[in-house]
Amino acid sequence: MNETHMTGTLYLVSTPIGNINDITIRAIDILNNVDIILTEDTRVTTKLLKHHSVLKKAPLESFNQINEDKKTPKIISGLKSGKNIALVSDAGTPLISDPGYKFIKTARENNIKVEPVPGCCALIAAITSSGLPSDRFSFHGFLPRSSSKRITELNALNHNKETLIFYESVHRIQSSIEDMINVFGGSRPAVLCKEITKMHESFIGDTLLDIFNFIKNNKEKIKGEFTIVIQGSSEGEVAEEEIDAILRMLMEDLSLKKAVEIAAKVSNLSKSRIYDRALKIKNQ
Repeated sequence: MNETHMTGTLYLVSTPIGNINDITIRAIDILNNVDIILTEDTRVTTKLLKHHSVLKKAPLESFNQINEDKKTPKIISGLKSGKNIALVSDAGTPLISDPGYKFIKTARENNIKVEPVPGCCALIAAITSSGLPSDRFSFHGFLPRSSSKRITELNALNHNKETLIFYESVHRIQSSIEDMINVFGGSRPAVLCKEITKMHESFIGDTLLDIFNFIKNNKEKIKGEFTIVIQGSSEGEVAEEEIDAILRMLMEDLSLKKAVEIAAKVSNLSKSRIYDRALKIKNQ
């Protein structure tokens, strides 16, 4: 390593997301030479360092959302005094769906050199493997815990043309997919990426409905965290509120069945999706 790059530098070191060998030579070199390693979980990082025979025993220091504000001044002071520090996450690229941006902002404000050490990132691995458009995309991390807040956030994204990427936990994956179907429709192209780079890596579904059916019928396989990739809105796609307006108008004079039939033709959407909307309107 070039020593001229080792003075008071904060390194953002990407780590494996599944396969422990997915780490760069440069990352290992830096972890071998820094003075301190900041980590979410010292146990996870210890396992990684041991596997890759990182010989220098730089002290590992816990750094997370709980203690970030308290520890930042001391870490900045160490960097300003010439210490070289690496920040790693438990998996993937630091700060992606993790706290820490305020720490980086503070470092930059103090004229600390911040240097990325690129590597694994689940959202990039997911979109490049999904077969969905990757020229334009937006990442939205984890959705809110409550269904009502999830639906509000998803509704705000309903007309976005770019591909959408989300992370989700095992405990909320089914309910989140249900909410996505409610907002985007079951026929919206989507891929569920699970256990990326691990032994049981899988890319599931062509649509949101495919994903929902897989989860419903394979509960024993639903483990870990997931990345959901959803194609953006098509130019000719009719918004949910427009469908509801059409249905309300038709249902004033026609039977539910006939209203659904006409609305499906007008919107070019499936009868089953239109029928679900019609039932909700009828029961309001």
